[in-house]
Amino acid sequence: MDYNKDTLNAYKNETRALEYKQYHTNDWSWARLVTWIEQRLIVKELNKYNWEATNRILDIPCGTGILGNVLGRYPFKVVASDISEEMMALANVEYRADQLEELICSDITKTVFQDRSFDCVITLGFLHRVPWDIKVATIKEISRLTNRVAIISFSKDNFIHRLKNNILSYLMQNHIPAPCAVNIDDIKSECELHNFNVVSSQSILPLFSAHSLLVLEKSPK
Repeated sequence: MDYNKDTLNAYKNETRALEYKQYHTNDWSWARLVTWIEQRLIVKELNKYNWEATNRILDIPCGTGILGNVLGRYPFKVVASDISEEMMALANVEYRADQLEELICSDITKTVFQDRSFDCVITLGFLHRVPWDIKVATIKEISRLTNRVAIISFSKDNFIHRLKNNILSYLMQNHIPAPCAVNIDDIKSECELHNFNVVSSQSILPLFSAHSLLVLEKSPK
């Protein structure tokens, strides 16, 4: 997979951005089902914390603002960021106007934000698409930005999911597995190296999907 072509610059296109939003929010698609379940799990995890209006949450990459309706349930302020201005143009209306503090174009591996300027960083729909070095750079940046919590999604690589993907690829010519799945122990170890404790690890659809969530809390120094 070519990171620059297939991920970094892939969604800097109005048509592609519209198709992405449609596929994840309106179409009768697998992605829409996974997104719905993922959001339910995120609500469950966010509800474990006492959020106040003084708290700040970073949604990065925010894409077309799919998480906006979930974040709108809480009193905190939201900063949304993506490398694609075309995606962000669709995201703006998805966040509560009184909640959205800023919508800013930024590369997730080297953002413009100050150290520890957020109480929570949420990174969804990204790490399953990028090679290991970009994963490491992303986790490092998330650790720099949050002073409390991070929620990240990724795709697990194990024997069961490899077997499932081989079978589906044989039966369905249009089946596209996650291009950069990772061993769960490896990504947990990387998070711990960057001053995180893994407090929750959840599969979105056990056995059926490799899509997973990690909830991380900063380790006390």
